[in-house]
Amino acid sequence: MQLEKTRGDARPRIIGGPTLIPAPREGETWRWKVQHGPAEKHVYVQVAAALRPEAFEDPLRAAIATKGESVLLRLLEQGNVPTRIKVTSAGLTEVGVDRRARPCA
Repeated sequence: MQLEKTRGDARPRIIGGPTLIPAPREGETWRWKVQHGPAEKHVYVQVAAALRPEAFEDPLRAAIATKGESVLLRLLEQGNVPTRIKVTSAGLTEVGVDRRARPCA
């Protein structure tokens, strides 16, 4: 897992996770902590039930195997911090990007 601690860097980066969250949804829900400037955010990744990495090609294979970390890292590189990512056999869905203005540092 890629964990960075860079002072003064406003780029979003993963600082913790994955943590399994007991949820009443089908499948598994994992929480990742993301540092975005001065704000710490939580990103939830829902992996549909019965998905096995070996049954799929990339990018689904990597998303399932890493609990969504591979997808989250790509989104963070683009500056997007989603509130939720869904991984299903139909593909990947980014749900709710947080577009709130950031306070000046």
